[in-house]
Amino acid sequence: MKTSLFLPIALLMASPALAQMQRDPAAALANADANGDGVTTREEFRQSRVARFDKADRNHDGAVSHDDFKRLARFRPDAVERLDALIAEADADHDGRLTRDELARAPMPMFDRADADRDGRVTQAELAAFKAKLAALRDQR
Repeated sequence: MKTSLFLPIALLMASPALAQMQRDPAAALANADANGDGVTTREEFRQSRVARFDKADRNHDGAVSHDDFKRLARFRPDAVERLDALIAEADADHDGRLTRDELARAPMPMFDRADADRDGRVTQAELAAFKAKLAALRDQR
C-alpha cells in the first residue's frame, strides 16, 4: 500500500475545507467525528472524505479530475501535478478521473495509522498520539 494514498483528497485544495486535510491530517480525522462522541469511526472518516469529494468536484460531473482544477493550475502547477499523480493512485479503472465510488473504496492509510489498536475507531488518545507522530515527522524535515 502506498503511503501517500491518504493524500488524494488532501491535495484537492481548491476549497479551504479540502486544504485543511493537507495542513492538518489530525484535524481532518477529528472533524470527521460526525456524532460528536469524541471517537472517529472508519465509516465517519469515509463519509467525511466523500463530502470533501463533493466540494472538489467543481464541474459537478461526478468525478474529480484535472479539469476541476484549471484555476489552481494557473497558480499552483506543482499542486496540480501532485493531484494528478494522487488521483491516479486511487483511480481503480485508470480513466484519469476519481469517482466518489472509487474514493469510498480506496484505502485509508491515514485512518489506519491513527487507529493504533486497529479496532476501526480513532479515540482521543489515539488522535493525540497521531498528532505527536506528525509533529515529530515535521520536526525531522
